[in-house]
Amino acid sequence: MIDTLRELLARMASFFRKQARDEDFDQEMAAHLEFAVQENLRRGLPLDEARRRALVDIGGVSRARELHRESRGSPLLDTVVQDLQYAGRTLRRDAGVTVFAVLMVGLGVGASCTVFSVLNALLLRPLPLTDPDRLIWIANESTFNSTGTTQVANLIELQAQSGSFSGIGGYSPFYGAGDILLSGGGEPERLTGVPVTETFFPLLGLKPRLGRFFSAEECRWKAPKTVVLSHGFWQRRLAGDPGVIGRQLILDGEPATIIGVLPAAFDFAATFTPGSRADLFYPFPLTPETNSQGNALALIGRLRQGANLNTAQAEATVVGERIRSAVALDRSRNGFRPKLSSLRDRVSGRFRYALVVLAGAVALLMLLVCANLSNLLLARASARQKEMAIRTALGAGRGRLVRQMLIESIVLASAGAAFGLALAIGGTTLLARLPGANIPLLQSVRVDGVALAFTLSISLHVLTRPGEFGCHDLPVAR
Repeated sequence: MIDTLRELLARMASFFRKQARDEDFDQEMAAHLEFAVQENLRRGLPLDEARRRALVDIGGVSRARELHRESRGSPLLDTVVQDLQYAGRTLRRDAGVTVFAVLMVGLGVGASCTVFSVLNALLLRPLPLTDPDRLIWIANESTFNSTGTTQVANLIELQAQSGSFSGIGGYSPFYGAGDILLSGGGEPERLTGVPVTETFFPLLGLKPRLGRFFSAEECRWKAPKTVVLSHGFWQRRLAGDPGVIGRQLILDGEPATIIGVLPAAFDFAATFTPGSRADLFYPFPLTPETNSQGNALALIGRLRQGANLNTAQAEATVVGERIRSAVALDRSRNGFRPKLSSLRDRVSGRFRYALVVLAGAVALLMLLVCANLSNLLLARASARQKEMAIRTALGAGRGRLVRQMLIESIVLASAGAAFGLALAIGGTTLLARLPGANIPLLQSVRVDGVALAFTLSISLHVLTRPGEFGCHDLPVAR
């Protein structure tokens, strides 16, 4: 085994050092030839005859060189390199066909990769949260409530009476864009602040980039103001300063202490409120004062280990019925008719059908690309029948010709795939920077490893099918 591996490594080294090995062989062969000539001269032969007999004994320098190359190198690799060089010359000669094929494959691959990247970000890739499959969106479908929000008292009662949730938190969606004025040091700026409950960030499984999240003391009514910064705002306004914890910002004329910075992987706006931005977060107290604001909270729960959505829905339904019974006795309470769904469905589920239809359309486009490329290569193969007949007459076997056609297809499809990948990277970058788009997680669209694997798979399909078609009309062994 070791000897075989050593031989393989030696052959690979020789393949990449052909010129140096040829020079070593020529020097060694010249020394052997000179030694043989001198030996013949000592036997009394004339110089010309001595040299002739030395060459006869060696068997010819050219033949010896070829035998040496075969023994030290890899004939298959040498042949493939020759085929690649020939394919390059052939494709340069038919520049029009080559450019058209590369553009056709590139547009198909680019469109496919771009759509797959969007599909991957919105539907396939897990949310950038801890155990996202256990996160549940708790909507309130009670009468006259189109926002799905609920009252503080309902949150407290649901958490106390439901055994399926390890925790329930939420945020208030009734905040305005630019509703907070940042003043003090630097240019004044309008910021967007989002009120969240004490358990909101821990419930999502987030770890702060810097500092910590809100404590129970900071979530009291009229407690000193504290804020957690989004990663984007921290980088943009504060230049990513790691010493911001404990500093104060002047918000609407009042000081607020910075206690933490969110991780870069979590973008609240992209996940929950696409098309907007969130610069900072402040506590939403669960108190009688906030309860009087009515249905002010959007709720998220985390299932306990072993619990499932159906069980949680059944328990929440029972709690909702109890709350609705209490509404008649307490006019300060609002109705609660909980409807549970996975957080993934809430975030991007409404786009599933449209994305699947779009993916089907792109699949159809790839079929058209394959069909058109196959027809193009078939026509090209028919035009090259004379060339193939001559190569056959010179001794080229059918296998060698088939391999040559496949390598040409590989070169074409690889060039098209590279062009398509460049288009996909540009397209996903533009989509991720699209301002005001009301599509969740759009900022996370990118060509990642999964998209690269997808691109490779469709490129392999494109390069093998046309090459297969292009080999049917080879004028060999007829």
